[in-house]
Amino acid sequence: MDEVPWYVHMIIAWLPFLFLIGLGMWITRSTTAALRTNDRRPLGQVIDDHLRELRRSNDMLEQALKDYRQRLEALEQGR
Repeated sequence: MDEVPWYVHMIIAWLPFLFLIGLGMWITRSTTAALRTNDRRPLGQVIDDHLRELRRSNDMLEQALKDYRQRLEALEQGR
C-alpha cells in the first residue's frame, strides 16, 4: 500500500473546515449587503429616517385636527 504524502493528508483533513469558514464569511457578507439600500445607506438609517418622517407627518395631522375642532366649536357656538 502506498503511503499518502503529508501535504495531501493535510489538504484532505483541513479542506472541509476551510470550506465551512469560507462559506460562513460569504453568507455574512451577502447578508450584510442585503441590509443596505441601493444608495448604500444602512437599513437602520433608512428606518430611522422613515420613522422621523412619520412622526413629523403625525404631528402635522394632529395640528390640523386640532384646528378643525376649534373651527367646528366656533361654528357650533355661532348657532
